[in-house]
Amino acid sequence: MMQKRSTTLGRLVGLIGSGKVVGNPDRRICGVQLPNGSSPDMVTAVWEKRALRDLAQGVPVICLPGWIEDDRDRIEVEDPQYAFARVLAFFEAKERPEPGVHPTALIAESAEISPEAHIGPFCVVDELCRIKPGVVLEAGVFAGKDVEIGRGTYVEPGVVLYHGTRVGEDCLIHARAVIGCDGFGFLPGRGDEPVKVPQLGIVRIGDRVEIGAGSTIDRATMGETVIDDGTVIDDQVHVGHNAKIGKGCILVAMTGIAGSATLEDGVIMAARSGVADHVKVGRKATVAACGGATRDIPPNAVVSGFPARDHSLEMKKQALLGRLPEFAKKIRDLEKRIAELEKKAGDNR
Repeated sequence: MMQKRSTTLGRLVGLIGSGKVVGNPDRRICGVQLPNGSSPDMVTAVWEKRALRDLAQGVPVICLPGWIEDDRDRIEVEDPQYAFARVLAFFEAKERPEPGVHPTALIAESAEISPEAHIGPFCVVDELCRIKPGVVLEAGVFAGKDVEIGRGTYVEPGVVLYHGTRVGEDCLIHARAVIGCDGFGFLPGRGDEPVKVPQLGIVRIGDRVEIGAGSTIDRATMGETVIDDGTVIDDQVHVGHNAKIGKGCILVAMTGIAGSATLEDGVIMAARSGVADHVKVGRKATVAACGGATRDIPPNAVVSGFPARDHSLEMKKQALLGRLPEFAKKIRDLEKRIAELEKKAGDNR
């Protein structure tokens, strides 16, 4: 049975890397809870002042300096949200299945599987696959021919890795993700049916990448579709063939990246946003929810709308659109006034 973790407020400060304890640094902490929780041995965090009213008496808290003036045990830190993420990581269950190959798994003779890897029930590992130490394949994972999975990567149930896919170290791939399927390459207008363009490339995923449930990443027509180190991809995201996703990007649910698009390092794609084919989104730019980048976006820009443009301009446009009924009434009143003036002028002739 997995043992429950515990620590002290003082040790949590060391884990966070900043902040100070106000009160008892030796207070035992056995877990985390929401701001309205009541357990005295579990810590919570607040980074919005309205959450302070939900705090139960005596519950230890992580907060900004000066937010609490009573004698409550607490950690005061400049970024409570980041601090709480570090604390959550400490208390997260880290138990992994024991190494070994389940008897129902189908393993090709030419596959190279580390004795330190775990291959779960009904997995299929095809020819020439290379499964490194510490890899976990949960039930029903398919790894096609010549797939490589790096050290410590965790692949959850039902994931499909098509032939040639390369996955780096310490990645997390959630259930039912499909990586390395054919890119959507077709030539329209050639007779009665579209002509399929063969997709001969692969998908290459860097280290510490997380890919959400049900997401799809297409193989390249030629060369590689790339997801670089540290990028996180939410559920139901699609990345098209030959796309290049930089380091540390964030792609939120239902985002779509068209073929041969490029996201430079640190780009944020909010929910239901998209990038057209061959478009580049510059370093640390943000495309807001439902935004569509149809042309290159400069670094550090924040854009929204469709076609996406500067977010402040888009907000002004939306504000003006909301006043259209008012403007329409004013125009009708002006037209009516002009007609009356013209009629009066005609009567005076």
